Amino acid sequence: MSQKVYFGVDLGTTNTKVIAVKESGEFIASARRATDWIVLPNGRIEADADLLYKKVVDCINELVTSTAGIIGQFKVAGIGITGMAESGVILDKDNKILSQPIAWFDSRGEAEMNSLGDEFRKEYQSKTGLVFKPESSLSSLLSMKSEGFDFKQKGIVWLNLLEYVAFLFTGTKATEPSLASRTALLDQSNLKFWQRAKDLLSVDESFIPEQRFCGQSWGPLNTKSVPDQLQGAQVTVTGHDHSVGAIGSGATGVDQIFNSAGTADVIYRSVPGTLSDEQRFALTELGVSAGRHALQDATSLIGGSRGGLVLRRALDLLGARDGQKLLEIDNAWSPAHKFKDVIDMSQGKSISNDIKIILTGDAGPNDLWSAALDYMSSENKKMLNGISAVVGEHKTALGSGGWLKLRSVREIKSSVIANLTFSSIDEPGAFGAAFIASWTAQGGDSSLVDHVGKLVAKLNSEYRI
Repeated sequence: MSQKVYFGVDLGTTNTKVIAVKESGEFIASARRATDWIVLPNGRIEADADLLYKKVVDCINELVTSTAGIIGQFKVAGIGITGMAESGVILDKDNKILSQPIAWFDSRGEAEMNSLGDEFRKEYQSKTGLVFKPESSLSSLLSMKSEGFDFKQKGIVWLNLLEYVAFLFTGTKATEPSLASRTALLDQSNLKFWQRAKDLLSVDESFIPEQRFCGQSWGPLNTKSVPDQLQGAQVTVTGHDHSVGAIGSGATGVDQIFNSAGTADVIYRSVPGTLSDEQRFALTELGVSAGRHALQDATSLIGGSRGGLVLRRALDLLGARDGQKLLEIDNAWSPAHKFKDVIDMSQGKSISNDIKIILTGDAGPNDLWSAALDYMSSENKKMLNGISAVVGEHKTALGSGGWLKLRSVREIKSSVIANLTFSSIDEPGAFGAAFIASWTAQGGDSSLVDHVGKLVAKLNSEYRI
């Protein structure tokens, strides 16, 4: 008898991951491929959209084979897609790619953005909810315009990379709001095309396709590029990976903190409804973006640091990436330990992985590890205090990510983030996409939050930290 299976696709900055789960949410198998970025002679960074799509297809092909080997006959009923937000393509009226994806961490467009002046910066932050950095889609698009790209061409359309994959799967062109929130093309007060961006690019409303929210079907998969087991599966773009990772970990509550403790130590806060222009500006001045949550009628706040990277660099210096030495360092740590005032830590630009760690005097392993933990916790505290000052205190908090396997990290996090519990789900973005896909394929008649909550609770009970 053929079983129903759901695929979750996470097209990330480093890797593309695809997982298969049963209707119960039980994990079956996964596949991954490295995300390829092309460094151009001028230092700019781009990708080949069709190559990234091929990586998704390669993962799917591998996953079909491994899934069949584990459970026998099956049919994929739904596919959910999540991943990075700011990178995308422009298609012409015949669906030909006119521009390859510019990496979200490419700094082109910075000069064009800065030239627009302080008044524009304030409007930008108030309306888009984004920190004023050259990481938005608008920044890349302005650079393209200054270099001669003709935005007045009839019928051109902007699609995020995830939306482009969904288009190749289904033939549907649409925009998912949490992804659009990272473009700087969306006015957060009304979810419409921001007029200032529209004027700057000289485009009309059709440049951004119709909106489809997380969980809404983009239609059945009808491409011959993937195996028969996927034909007819309902496809949905679930949204920005931070939103979907929160959902996949179980952080679906109102006024809830989700702390993703990976290389980037991300503080993700959900708040109900829509914020005011004044609130968005205040948050962005703190380095916190305020856009649409993948869940409807909610706003997501995103801020973070390179806290995980600092921990990794500290362990590298100690020769303790894994194994017995890592356990010794973790077990030796105590919240009572006051590291010597001989360590200075600082990080480079937000788009850089540069971390400076200066050791002087007689600093030992425990001092270095305690200093790294202190850096991470102080960054968390600063971010949380700033957010609370604008939108109030959070009610609950959930942590997820590889660093939380360490006792010392869990304890220091718990001392900073009130009401913190932990999820043990690995790859929460891919899981979240698969869970949302199952809700879509089953008709979306029940509450999405309740549907996902039951699946997450089962996994967390099985894989508790």
